[in-house]
This record gives sequence, structure tokens and C-alpha cells, in this order.
Amino acid sequence: MLRQCASITLVFSLIALGTSGLLMTFLNSYSFQLQMHPVHKIFGIIMVLAGCLHAYLNFKPIKNYLKNKKVVVLGATLSVALIFLFVVGINKPLDIEKIEQIQHIMSQMESQQ
Repeated sequence: MLRQCASITLVFSLIALGTSGLLMTFLNSYSFQLQMHPVHKIFGIIMVLAGCLHAYLNFKPIKNYLKNKKVVVLGATLSVALIFLFVVGINKPLDIEKIEQIQHIMSQMESQQ
């Protein structure tokens, strides 16, 4: 039962993150991004928790997958890509003044709700 709940939670989180992320990307509207950000963030947390539980419950099959060299190469490639994108994102120069303005506006919006 726990395995089934973890899997269903993982699938719905993937749907929520995928659709909200795609909509935020393609609509390219800051107002829509601000509206969807809480949904995206909450389901991101839920997905991480469900993913950890899913990996724990399926640890033995995951170990078996890692015996295949192609799977290991794919995992290593994805890991390198993830690290590269994190490094690029973290080192991207930002305008601190604009960020503070956005944070102030977000605080005002949250207090109005």
C-alpha cells in the first residue's frame, strides 16, 4: 500500500510540476509565474519526498539497474548536466536592486491574501 501511494504521489507531482513548469515557460508572463510559483514549489517538495520514499522502497531494483553500464553512463551524464546547469545558474549575474523590489512586491501580495 505504501509503495502504491508513493508511486501515485510521484506521478501526480510529476504532472503538477511538468504542467506548471511548461505553462510558466511557454506563457512567459511574470504575473502567471507569480501565480503558479507556490503550486510549483509545493509540488516540488512533495515530489522530492515521494521520490525519496519511492527510491527507498525500490532500492533493490535500482541496484540491479546500476549493473547495466548503459544505465550508469546515462545517470553519470545526467548528473554532470545537472551540476553544470547548477553552476551556470548560480554564477549568473543578478541585479540585486531588482530582486529586492520583486521580493518587496511579493511580500505585499502575500500579505493581501
